[in-house]
Amino acid sequence: MRSLASDSGEFASKTLAAMKKKSPLMMCVTLEQLRRAASMDISDCLRMERTMVRRCFEHGEVIEGVRALAIDKDHAPQWNPATLGEVNAAMIERFFEPAWPDYAHPLRDLG
Repeated sequence: MRSLASDSGEFASKTLAAMKKKSPLMMCVTLEQLRRAASMDISDCLRMERTMVRRCFEHGEVIEGVRALAIDKDHAPQWNPATLGEVNAAMIERFFEPAWPDYAHPLRDLG
């Protein structure tokens, strides 16, 4: 975001404005997901994604986004945490912790 803020171009300013509306935690989780996925095969990526979906609903950020956009339509989500500076590694790691033992993962039989 610092890099975008220092760029006066239209693309940078529009991208930065869009990012400021998103969940700080979920932006960090997504970045970590991309980093991890770079060294995974497709089966492992899909298993990671399935685990993350479950963790997203447990945390509540998805539900808050739906509330703000579709239910109350106030377009004012109350993200937790509210800023990137409040996000820490432990918060991010939680989304990657196994939700099932390996033998019970819903996608255990992929490749």
